Amino acid sequence: MPSISALNYNNIRESIAGRVGNQSVWTEYGSLTTPLTSTSGYGRSFSSNTVVGGNTPGVSDTVTEQQYFDLWLDIQAAHVHQTGTLATDIDPTDFEQGVDQIVEQHITDLTTTANTILAFNHTSTDFPTSSFDGPNPLETTGGASTTSSRTTSFGGSADAVKVISHEVTVDFGSHQAFLYFLASGGEIRFASNASGGTTGTQYTKDWDWAQVLNDAGQIRFGRVNQNTWRCDSVTGTGTGYSNASITTGSPTTKIFEKQGGGRAGGNPGDVPVAQIYDDNFFRIYASTNTAFNTATQLKFKIELDDGDSGTGGQAEPGGPAGQLVDESVTATINSTVYTYTPSSDFVWDSTTYNAISLPTPTGTKDSDF
Repeated sequence: MPSISALNYNNIRESIAGRVGNQSVWTEYGSLTTPLTSTSGYGRSFSSNTVVGGNTPGVSDTVTEQQYFDLWLDIQAAHVHQTGTLATDIDPTDFEQGVDQIVEQHITDLTTTANTILAFNHTSTDFPTSSFDGPNPLETTGGASTTSSRTTSFGGSADAVKVISHEVTVDFGSHQAFLYFLASGGEIRFASNASGGTTGTQYTKDWDWAQVLNDAGQIRFGRVNQNTWRCDSVTGTGTGYSNASITTGSPTTKIFEKQGGGRAGGNPGDVPVAQIYDDNFFRIYASTNTAFNTATQLKFKIELDDGDSGTGGQAEPGGPAGQLVDESVTATINSTVYTYTPSSDFVWDSTTYNAISLPTPTGTKDSDF
């Protein structure tokens, strides 16, 4: 069986470079026979190098065992990051270094797994949770928290504030790091909650806000291909939006929304149950600091809009029976932003190898609730 030529080896290495490596190409679809067009790979520093062949087929242009193993590591790294498992089509134990010759069948095996890697479609398939570090609370470069808490009342007829927001900036350090993070499935996540006040009393405004934030669960935001930003809840419900683009500068593109109200019970009086607190909304907005092709930061606004104006069915204390009041939100509101950073490895022959491992972005708290 003929030996692997440098040309064949280099062709397969180049075919996966855009998907796996630290080149400026985004590979969302492709095969070994389809040219790859894109803007970023996973950011792996390759173990393999281009083989420089000579002019004597089967002698000066053949591939060594170590070169084969290095390319095996690169292909295996992508497969592990995408699936959480080692690929079985390729196995270095097929040969014994220094004894067996690397032959054409070995490059065929590499090609099979390379095609599997290139066929991975993040639009329809999530990376496994084992390929990430987190979710971890977003921190500043100095390790400070970016979480926001509000203990002051808002939203009622006696309050000057009806809408509160928490804004953060997520900094990737460079445009290339920004692209690697997104291409390898990295996400920014969000979770909020309400506690204290009258959250323990059913059908109060505090209680309803606590339900809204709890039901929204943990929300994720990332980029699933070169044309689509995705936002949805991992553990709850709400309306997540897919956007072809998001604004630059201030975060004004809505990526998530959860409506209040619509819960049976309470003291609705003449107000239909479906309308109780239904004018309250939890929303998240996003932007980049510059146009996508130069961006180094993502910006977010987490907003609680207490639009209720007295349809909550709460009777005015000491007032006429059934008189409605726009009560204040007295609960403590907390909002935390999280990083979900690509970080995967695998073990072969008792040695742990890094697959895809990227730096965790840092944050800035731009405004508090």
